[in-house]
Amino acid sequence: MLTSDEVLNLNYYKKTSYTGWINGMRFLIRREAPEEGDAFFHAWVWPGPLIFSLADDSLKTDFTAPFTNEGKQQVVDWINAQYEDHPEKWSHEKKNLY
Repeated sequence: MLTSDEVLNLNYYKKTSYTGWINGMRFLIRREAPEEGDAFFHAWVWPGPLIFSLADDSLKTDFTAPFTNEGKQQVVDWINAQYEDHPEKWSHEKKNLY
């Protein structure tokens, strides 16, 4: 399972995003900062093996949380819950990509 330490500190997200893979489930975490309002974490999960930009949007599920250490933990908990709650999505069987 994913841990809060693995997804790095808040300063990391001010410069780039974080992607990973858990046994067939891809994920992306990034900071979004609207012109008005507070910055927040935006996270997605989708079945691998394709990267975010190549995966079909209909396969992606997303979640947002405040851009705080507590919000980072909420993102980690959400990603772990997605993995545990939907094992059928993360099958290791070969899939037709196109």
